[in-house]
Amino acid sequence: MPPLPIAPAAPASAARALAPPRASFDAALRARATTPRSGAAAAPQAAHAALVSVERARERLDAVLAAARRGRTFSAQELLALQADAYRYSQTVEVASRVVEHGAQAVKQAVNTQV
Repeated sequence: MPPLPIAPAAPASAARALAPPRASFDAALRARATTPRSGAAAAPQAAHAALVSVERARERLDAVLAAARRGRTFSAQELLALQADAYRYSQTVEVASRVVEHGAQAVKQAVNTQV
């Protein structure tokens, strides 16, 4: 296989003229520090939204159980939907409790870490 031809190198001044100007490392760090972080603010909002949805699910289940206590009868479809909602609610509560447990464990570990 014959070697590929090599093009002559462009002069260094031409290469510098084509390259975008670069900021210093210090300037880049300052710009990053002053830029608001969307992920940091989004995390508490997402956690709050998850807790609100869990609370709404609990209120829905409580309302259905109260209606059953008052004597309302449910069809097989409604009972199946209620069972699915109760299962989804219990799974969400279980996941939330595990997240809180892992968070508490991480805080304990951070506090006990010697610097």
